[in-house]
Amino acid sequence: MTGGRSGGWSGGWAGGDYAAAGDAWAHAADDVVHGALARYGRPGSPAPRVLDVGTGSGPAALAAAGAGARVVGLDREEGLLRVAADRADGAGAGGAVRLVAADALALPFAAGVFDVVLSTFGVMFVPGPARAAAELVRVCRPGGLVVVASWTPDGVLGRIAPTVTRHLGSPPPASPPTRWGETTHVRDWFGPLPVTVATRRERVEVRYPSLAHAVEVFENKPGPLRAHRSALEAAGRWSRARASLAALFEEHNRATDGSVRLDVPYLLVHAEVRAEPEPHRSSGTNKVRRGN
Repeated sequence: MTGGRSGGWSGGWAGGDYAAAGDAWAHAADDVVHGALARYGRPGSPAPRVLDVGTGSGPAALAAAGAGARVVGLDREEGLLRVAADRADGAGAGGAVRLVAADALALPFAAGVFDVVLSTFGVMFVPGPARAAAELVRVCRPGGLVVVASWTPDGVLGRIAPTVTRHLGSPPPASPPTRWGETTHVRDWFGPLPVTVATRRERVEVRYPSLAHAVEVFENKPGPLRAHRSALEAAGRWSRARASLAALFEEHNRATDGSVRLDVPYLLVHAEVRAEPEPHRSSGTNKVRRGN
């Protein structure tokens, strides 16, 4: 997942400890990336150019670099990019991953420069989903692939925000991030674009050593929940919201040994950018004009 400040990302991303929570589902990035790069595994094919939008702490970017891709990881939150840089260096992939601080709604790249453009639990937090989808497609070459993984609204991680914000007594946001986890919305956003879209529902197992630990890492994780927590603390309602968060994790917990094991669904989107059609050549173009 990604982080950000104003503009291109929803709020609450500065500070906190994203990795403490997000590392528990980072292995989903391996599955997403390897599936996306499978088409480029032919012997002799050049290393694919990959853009990871909302790279956060870098799991998808590192997975792509490990598979031999030339990778750019992009995020608005420079603190998360520093974490990603440290991890790339630690994995010996620092030379294969270039990290860029930029806005997902105005990607600083020319059209068609990447073979694969992906986002794992990142672009879903960007306001303006239709514009974000258009930017992902714009920088992907014809014949390339845009891949987006997003939490579904019915899964445990998709239910965190509604569970907590109901204690604020205010209506839910008109455009929650989990709309990216619904096929209908995704097809609406990609529909006007030159892509062929396929979606499927996948799952990732998320583990924490205890229920108390799970609640603690989420309440301190950068992202919208931190902004909600601040508002709830100001209203004197955070303790009740925190108890509801614990109850949500307990409801979905599949472990029986005191730990937490969550089976979390996400929607995987593959949008193949259609090649530009050949210019139509009229039947008379190559005719030889005969003299009288």
